Amino acid sequence: MKVADLTLKLYLGMPRFPVKWYPAPEFEDILHVDNDPAGAHRYASKATLFSHGGTHLDSPKHFNYFDGKKTIDLVPAETLVNDTVWVHLPEKKELEAITAEDLKKATEGLTVKGKTLLITTGYTDTNWGKEDYFAVSPYLGVDAAEWIVEQGVPMVAIDFQTDKPGDSAFPVHNELLSHEVYILEYINNVYQLIEKGFGREFILSCGSLKLDGLEASTARVFAIEA
Repeated sequence: MKVADLTLKLYLGMPRFPVKWYPAPEFEDILHVDNDPAGAHRYASKATLFSHGGTHLDSPKHFNYFDGKKTIDLVPAETLVNDTVWVHLPEKKELEAITAEDLKKATEGLTVKGKTLLITTGYTDTNWGKEDYFAVSPYLGVDAAEWIVEQGVPMVAIDFQTDKPGDSAFPVHNELLSHEVYILEYINNVYQLIEKGFGREFILSCGSLKLDGLEASTARVFAIEA
């Protein structure tokens, strides 16, 4: 069995979307070797995390679809762990859209209905941590989002920005989430899929947290091929 970890690490000082309200992660050792009352040299820590920080999954509540009732704790298990079709488009340049035609050509001969669609460019692997990471990313075109909906894809996973940087209307988020297509953002370590010889189809496992009533969650993501 081959396994690839496609998750960004969460760490102090990690890149954040450049808006004032976007919080930074905070870590604290509540219990450590010097204050353990039992003298048992234990560690017990607290992590304050933003639900959209690093690799994370968006549910329809993120944009208040379905009256906010389709929350991150209610994502079907069959969506979180699912057969997956992988589309790799390393030729995509900064601020270039991934189009419906790109996806049609890349999935020709493959069945995508009911499967997760993993779309990668290598952008996050190459650019995470750069000052302009959030400003010049490739992105999903609206026609690509419409095609994904038409194909009956329950979750799309990407290693670039969902919407065109600077587009405050968020048309792709709205198109996907309004049709209950979950969005798994900030996939990383695509090189592992290449180095380990993954094929075009495998299982993607998204371990989002079961946070009651929330709209999104950080996630640990694995590609698994038997």
